[in-house]
Amino acid sequence: MHGTRRIVNALLYLILASFAVQAEPVKVLTYDVAPFAFTNGEQNQGLLIEVLDELFKRSELEYMVQFLPLKRAIISVEHDNNTCVLPIERSQEREVHFQWISPVLVSRYGLFDLPESQIHLTTLEDAKPYVIGSFLGSGVGEYLKDFGFRVELTSSNRQNVNKLLRKRIPFWAAELVSANHLMKKAGVNLTPELVFYTSLRAMACNKEMDFKKAEALQASLLSMYHDGFLTALYAKYGTEI
Repeated sequence: MHGTRRIVNALLYLILASFAVQAEPVKVLTYDVAPFAFTNGEQNQGLLIEVLDELFKRSELEYMVQFLPLKRAIISVEHDNNTCVLPIERSQEREVHFQWISPVLVSRYGLFDLPESQIHLTTLEDAKPYVIGSFLGSGVGEYLKDFGFRVELTSSNRQNVNKLLRKRIPFWAAELVSANHLMKKAGVNLTPELVFYTSLRAMACNKEMDFKKAEALQASLLSMYHDGFLTALYAKYGTEI
């Protein structure tokens, strides 16, 4: 009799523990970069925050956001169950270490110039003779340098807006959402002469996180593409997918 009671109690404990795991909020790590994800001290804001709100709402899961430097966030997710990090690029090296929800961020890069510019670009190769502004740590700046383009790097992307307006550079290479954010702050409205590169970034989750959670998140993300939610959200931030 006592043996049976112990078995029943053990089963009840396992069931309750399972429910507790399901109910535990997913910790989502990201880094502070406007206008994608940033905080004013009281409220998290940005395109990625809006993506996360809708994603977890559709998945019927609770979540919490914590801001960390990207490298530290990736290491944390490798070791902490029920934790995810975004946005990061998938690679062969990273692929087997995480469960992936993708793509959570579609980044398009363009070359911006002044309206009065007489330089017209049909392909990226047409920009080879000209100096292109970018900033230190920019992946797209390194991408262009690797292909032999003349790239001038500044310490911040904001400086490139000023350099372009003062005609110190003929082109500025920038991610479209970030560029719109910076131009809005500077009170200017420029359009890219050429959109030349698109990158897809993902949310990486700990390998031991409940597979059903990852499955629900991926299904919800796809539904957000299919029903136009993400198209409307990107339009709100001044660009398109």
